[in-house]
Amino acid sequence: MNELPNSEQSNTLECPLRKQWVSFRLVDEFAESHAYAGLKYNLRDSQNQVYEGVLDSDGFVLIEDVYCGPMLLTFSSLASVFPEPWYEQLAIRENYPLPLTDLQIAAEQSPIGPRRNGESLTFLAEQRAAQEGARFFRVEVSDLVEATKHLPDPDEAWGPRPSAGLKQATGAKKDQPGIALEPNQHHVLEVKALRAYSPIFSISPHFSALNAYHLAVMSVLSYAPFSTVRKGTEPALPPPYLEAGSIGNVLREQLACQIKPTLFNSASYHLLSEEVPYSKRLEVVPFDPERYPAQAEGETPEDEHFLHDEATDTQAFITHNDKVILISIRGSASTRDWLRDFDARQVPIVEGIGNAHRGFHDAFIAAKAFIDRYLDRFHSNDQTIIVCGHSLGGSIALLLAEHVRKIWSGKIQLYTYGAPRAGDSIFVESAKDLVHHRIINNNDLVPSVPATWMDSEWKIVVPSIIMLLASLAPPIKATSLLLAGLINLKGDPYEHHGEQHYFMPRKHGGGSEASILWQPGCRALEEGDCARFIANLSIEGDMAKRRSFFVQIASAPQHFSDSGYARAALTTLLRWNASLSREGQLFTKEETEQLRPQMTKLERELADWVPGSYEEFRHQIRLRHDFRFYNKTETELRTLYSEGINSASGMQIIQRRELTRAQQRLTAQASIPITAAAVFGDQAEREDLIELMTEWRQEELNREAERLARQEPSSSAGYQYG
Repeated sequence: MNELPNSEQSNTLECPLRKQWVSFRLVDEFAESHAYAGLKYNLRDSQNQVYEGVLDSDGFVLIEDVYCGPMLLTFSSLASVFPEPWYEQLAIRENYPLPLTDLQIAAEQSPIGPRRNGESLTFLAEQRAAQEGARFFRVEVSDLVEATKHLPDPDEAWGPRPSAGLKQATGAKKDQPGIALEPNQHHVLEVKALRAYSPIFSISPHFSALNAYHLAVMSVLSYAPFSTVRKGTEPALPPPYLEAGSIGNVLREQLACQIKPTLFNSASYHLLSEEVPYSKRLEVVPFDPERYPAQAEGETPEDEHFLHDEATDTQAFITHNDKVILISIRGSASTRDWLRDFDARQVPIVEGIGNAHRGFHDAFIAAKAFIDRYLDRFHSNDQTIIVCGHSLGGSIALLLAEHVRKIWSGKIQLYTYGAPRAGDSIFVESAKDLVHHRIINNNDLVPSVPATWMDSEWKIVVPSIIMLLASLAPPIKATSLLLAGLINLKGDPYEHHGEQHYFMPRKHGGGSEASILWQPGCRALEEGDCARFIANLSIEGDMAKRRSFFVQIASAPQHFSDSGYARAALTTLLRWNASLSREGQLFTKEETEQLRPQMTKLERELADWVPGSYEEFRHQIRLRHDFRFYNKTETELRTLYSEGINSASGMQIIQRRELTRAQQRLTAQASIPITAAAVFGDQAEREDLIELMTEWRQEELNREAERLARQEPSSSAGYQYG
């Protein structure tokens, strides 16, 4: 609207409705504005006049001569200059490029203020508004930009919010970007820090207690659904993922939303987490079918990050940030899976060297296609690939990690927990450059299998079978089974890969929470409990009764990813950290003496072993109608018997020597001081590490774990750990 000018005062036309003004200031959660200096804003007044400009060095702007009425403010300018290469990669990547704005990048550089139950405890911005006589509002980046699907869902606890009614009065729709400002009014807008929490991982290839713990928890999480449990061929679901303890809930609804998760599947843990810019979180790709063609055709973030192959019952999840790509493989979760997966037949490794267990290899093929697609879309040379897996998932993870090492990157490390053997000696030799920390719990039976005498289709007579059949008359000796399994592993057909790390309870029969982690380097220690267990079962043919054996072996508490490995890894991290503060050693003299009897017991068992006679061996052949010995002459049978017994006797000598060396290693390792690098890897030099650890240790679960690690009584009656 125009009006004739007052000829005595001015020759300029003036509109009385355009004599309004508005001002605003953007601040972070500590009332600082420097992160928002120079941002481009867009203001539309009630007459659709648009005012554009940039905020000054204090995040402030005053706009004059605007039309009367509410105004709509937005900051939708896409970023053209990036603070570092990672942001540019996100903006231009071929798959799921992100519409990063200058406002988003600015909000990612400002820290999170103190919170309680999601509500801010910092009132500095509110106080600044009062000092400036301003209206005070709290806003999120998603309130002010056009593209929001890649951002966290709105935080209902973040307020006071700008008026929705006033925004509607500007003519903007509810889902349209922008907030409403009042005319002739100054505003202070506190922008919620666009930050996330991320578990801290060491990218050093050397073993660290930190990685052992975090990857044990990630292995627990691999047993969870991605969102809600789906049946059969039900389609994946778009976010949000509200199922507590599910993978999507932990990654997208908690860590990404400044919430530290406590539930992983059905287990409670606390991650040692750092605060990071939102774009450097463990990513779950956005669900935005209008922007991404694949999602318009039905793909969801769950399809990208989660595998559940129905044919092999293989389950895995994958995610990444700027530093790491994290892959976690689940073990089998049903009796049917165990019975199938422990069928120890071998097949050549596809695109690899050597042979692998057929059940593991089938699962590897399913996981390989899934992982290759993800790496093709998201892998960069700056990232370290970290793979973990529990139980059968550890064996699949081994085959997968070696594939990834050869095809994608040498910057890879593997942590496995209670994993059975996956491949033959040729494969193990070919994968010698793969960094693999193989963690075993003292009473876990699973790493001891498969032994070839468990394979019903194995048709080659080897010395171990001879020795075993010569010893099967009741009572079955555990040492016979132990030696039989070890002979089978002498070069062919199955071998363990990786550097052994061994949880041993301080006392025989002790729980995981009081175990000590060390490296005995002795196969007999690793295999002894399995042999004792099998010796208590009836034997049928050349194998333990499968259903009884596999169901019981899978249900042993020490094998569980939760009550076994993750609990032991937690207390190890706490114990090693405590040792740092007192310049302590790997374990004390008292703990050393507590470990020795367990090795002494095994040494006696090996020393007392006496092979069965040829007559016992001959009787078992007739009794069991063993087809492998049909058409053999008496001379041939005696020769086979001698070879088997000689091999077992030789292995008896070897293992007694290994036990002697293990006792020497126990003494040597006990005198080695714990280093910060052994505890935290390359994170040991962080300036904020002490602060982070202090806060993490205050969590009740961790305080209780420390008490149990010291073998102190529980602080709360009725509380059960693990």
